[in-house]
Amino acid sequence: MSDVQTESSKLVESAAFQTARDQLVTLVAQASARITGVRGASSPAHSDRLKRDLLEFQKDRGRDLYFPYLASGLGNGPFVELEDGSVKYDLITGIGIHFFGHSHPELMKEALTATGADIYQGNLQPGHEASSLLRAVLSRVEDSRLSHGWITTCGTMANEIALKIIRQKKFPAHHVLAFSDCFAGRSTAMQEITDNPKYREGQPVHGEVHYLPFYQPKLGLQESIRLTLEAMCGHLSRYPGKIAAIMMEPVQGEGGFNFAPQEYYVAVFEAARKVGLAIWLDEIQSFGRTGQLFAFQTFGLQKYVDVVTTAKMLHASMVLFTDEYNPKPGLVAGTFTGTSASLRVARKVVELLDDGYYGADGRIARLSARFAANIARLADGPCRGMIGERRNIGGMIAFEPFLGTMDDVKAVLTKLFELGVVAFQCGHGPMLVRLLPPFGVMTEAQVDEACLIIEKAVLSVASERTATRGGGK
Repeated sequence: MSDVQTESSKLVESAAFQTARDQLVTLVAQASARITGVRGASSPAHSDRLKRDLLEFQKDRGRDLYFPYLASGLGNGPFVELEDGSVKYDLITGIGIHFFGHSHPELMKEALTATGADIYQGNLQPGHEASSLLRAVLSRVEDSRLSHGWITTCGTMANEIALKIIRQKKFPAHHVLAFSDCFAGRSTAMQEITDNPKYREGQPVHGEVHYLPFYQPKLGLQESIRLTLEAMCGHLSRYPGKIAAIMMEPVQGEGGFNFAPQEYYVAVFEAARKVGLAIWLDEIQSFGRTGQLFAFQTFGLQKYVDVVTTAKMLHASMVLFTDEYNPKPGLVAGTFTGTSASLRVARKVVELLDDGYYGADGRIARLSARFAANIARLADGPCRGMIGERRNIGGMIAFEPFLGTMDDVKAVLTKLFELGVVAFQCGHGPMLVRLLPPFGVMTEAQVDEACLIIEKAVLSVASERTATRGGGK
């Protein structure tokens, strides 16, 4: 019970409220329990309804969806139900949001408890949910210099705030060093940092972002370090006094799940420190997935981090920063921080991760190894010559189908969807099939079953291509 009884706390702690909430959680769990595996549409009528709704939605938004996907709103762990009653393995989880799967009872309970609070929270009028979430995250990075944080609405906005507070601290320096194949978001500033010209087509480019080559396994550690530092020195010489920060995803997300040995990060960050650059880590996608809460903890980089951003799996987003980078009043604000439900769920996600997910023997490491072993078995066995590069760190898994072209990846993704698995793409050269599985709820048996579907999809694409080349004979 709370020390101070407000009307809200009396409501939420009342037997009537808790009974009603728990009854709803039970009802959801009972419905969720009937979703037990991959299946097709419930009926032709359900299929027709989904097609109609998809056509209307796509017309209204002005573009097609990547998959013919409209969720019903219910699921069960790694399984998600679509509007036509079909069920699929969700191995991309909303591009990294549903680490604890669908209709998780503890997260549902938090969301329902939030009905005893305002739906909305903001910078001017936050609730205790915002305070509780921020304290939960900050208390788990006490091995770093990070001491403050700001909650916001999405990963892009977290990165926007990070850039603003760095530029204020380093004024008049305002340029940024970023890395080849990086992704920072799709706002006006973040699309310039993102290393993908397609994402800024028709947009102005201000020449304030300069790219460094990221670690390349084929070149090895020392050569990768040499190339990165050489490029850094070149940019610093060309733009003296103008470069404020180095921005890095310790594990590149859209860029292809690229990551490096600890020695690479240390060499780069030590060089950045010597010339006074802010060290800004984008952990929008790697947060919670690499065997620690943050990848910078996994790689032992705590002492270097000045600013770090997170979102996705958190169900909220925030930027954390050291006392040195605490911005002046007025620079950072915003009407909308999040819903009370999302903030409560975010705090619960952080707490759940403490329960056996971290470390070399944690759940993330075990399931990651299981996935890696399965994909290796396919590449060395039934799918020999059809699976090339494989990349795996914690709950971030990717593989190269065939020659790693966009057509190759799209063909496999489409076939996977038909067979009951939702995945996505990443990388630029090669293109890869991207998986962000719900390791918070997935079992080893489900990993094995999902990989059997991957095998079937790759072999099916290969067979169809052979038939096409052979005229169907």
